[in-house]
Amino acid sequence: MTKDLVQEFFAVESANATTPIFPQSVASGDPQPCGITLWTRVVPPQPGLVRAAFEISTDSKFSTFVLRGVAQTDAFKDYTLKVRLNSRQIQPATTYYYRFIYKGTASRTGRFKTLPASESEVNQVRFAYINCQDYTNGYYNAYRFLAEEEIDFVVFLGDYIYETVGDASFQSGIRPLRLPNGQPTAITLEDYRFLYQTYNGDSDLQKLRERFAFITIWDDHEFANDCFGVSAPDQVPFLKPELRQLANQAWAEYTPTSIPFLSDKNPLASVQIYRTFKFGNLLELVMTDERLYRSGPPCDNLKAQQQRYLTPKRYITPDCPNRSDPNRTMLGSRQREWFINQICKSSCIWKIWGNEVMTMQFKVLSAFATQFLGKPTPDLFVALDQWDGYPAERTLLFQTFKKAGIKNFVTITGDLHSFVTGYQKVNFDDPLDVPIGVEFVVGSTTSSNFAEETGPGSLGVPLPPINLITQVLTASNAHIQYFNSATHGYNLVEVTSKALTCTLKAVSDITKVGGTLSTLKVFRVPRDQVLIEDVTPAYQLQK
Repeated sequence: MTKDLVQEFFAVESANATTPIFPQSVASGDPQPCGITLWTRVVPPQPGLVRAAFEISTDSKFSTFVLRGVAQTDAFKDYTLKVRLNSRQIQPATTYYYRFIYKGTASRTGRFKTLPASESEVNQVRFAYINCQDYTNGYYNAYRFLAEEEIDFVVFLGDYIYETVGDASFQSGIRPLRLPNGQPTAITLEDYRFLYQTYNGDSDLQKLRERFAFITIWDDHEFANDCFGVSAPDQVPFLKPELRQLANQAWAEYTPTSIPFLSDKNPLASVQIYRTFKFGNLLELVMTDERLYRSGPPCDNLKAQQQRYLTPKRYITPDCPNRSDPNRTMLGSRQREWFINQICKSSCIWKIWGNEVMTMQFKVLSAFATQFLGKPTPDLFVALDQWDGYPAERTLLFQTFKKAGIKNFVTITGDLHSFVTGYQKVNFDDPLDVPIGVEFVVGSTTSSNFAEETGPGSLGVPLPPINLITQVLTASNAHIQYFNSATHGYNLVEVTSKALTCTLKAVSDITKVGGTLSTLKVFRVPRDQVLIEDVTPAYQLQK
């Protein structure tokens, strides 16, 4: 690299401000033993081609350099800039610092840790997982605490943005937003980009992204509520292939991931987010996509719903014949085959599934439903947008893992805006059926939970108090060991060769900046046992 080139791209004028040039700061994602994807967004003083430098160092002062280079972006990418690196100069299990430089202005400094070598012996991995960060519904106080945790990386399980900005049924408007189109729902690429810009402009989220590499998948609100494929079932018309493609593009632009966006492919093929991450001999993290390839809702009459504005039969609803159709799929045949292969052939001690919607059955038993409604009522499913809407495929997966003798299978899940811990079973209605794995559902960062949804629910009547909801749901689902839908926060996971420990942490407030952090529960899963141990008392004594 010539002296003139270094002077042109890498010279830093320390007095320059970073915010106008790098309004969303920096981020990193998809770490590998010798690789990483670096991300920023550069807003130039005048429109045009942007060429910015990047630097990676083993120290935060950048006294020495591991890698330096120049990358470019333009308005067609909304000035987002990604650097996908795979280099022998980057070492496994190592912490690095990075920054971008544009015309003398350096971005804030980011940090990431690479994965261990794939065949190495690893003693410990620590990570956090989060989801459902509705900007309009509150402040990201949890991220201020999470940024100070001693972890290796962060998993984001979906609903990074919300395509709606003023739905009073679940959005409180604490931080109101107005989309560029002036409507309450995103309908253009500019709308989706605006949402990512706004969310990533939050200072607590920026701090978290600066501190840790992210491994990210989407759920529904990156496109549309309860979406499947190119369909937005709550919108008219509900088939929206062009909008699905725009949502894919914006996600790929603003997410620090190595996944490419193939604009010449159709919306079902332009982005493939399912992938796996291996942490030596200790852990394999398998991330799936449960939106792009899934069948539609089992009990909705979508055509009638669109024409007559009928209430969708996805929430607090009885069974229907189509629900158990063996051809219904959440993953799609290709991804399902890949997923089974990843779990069954993994050589790692622990197999962790990064999953979007809850796998455990979630019912209100007939006795409770009848008492609440005052008339004979069958068992009611809480949400058929979850795996309860796809029981045949769920049974196929869990039977396959059971027959294969898979050990140490743990699922981490988001979507429900609630902290839930429990057992996965082939037959949830059989109390003697031996569980095949455990599931830990994390509460939302800010999105409305059961306690906050005080208006009329899917039954057309107000929800009962949260204490009664909790009692009914835990009594109706014996496989659930813990349920809390009255707070917000994140989960920490520590994995060793002897056990996996999941710590549920909650913030005291999201309605204003500040608050305190507390530990709800600490659960331990011993190696080679499908067992959830509540070790919270021992944790509290240590503190």
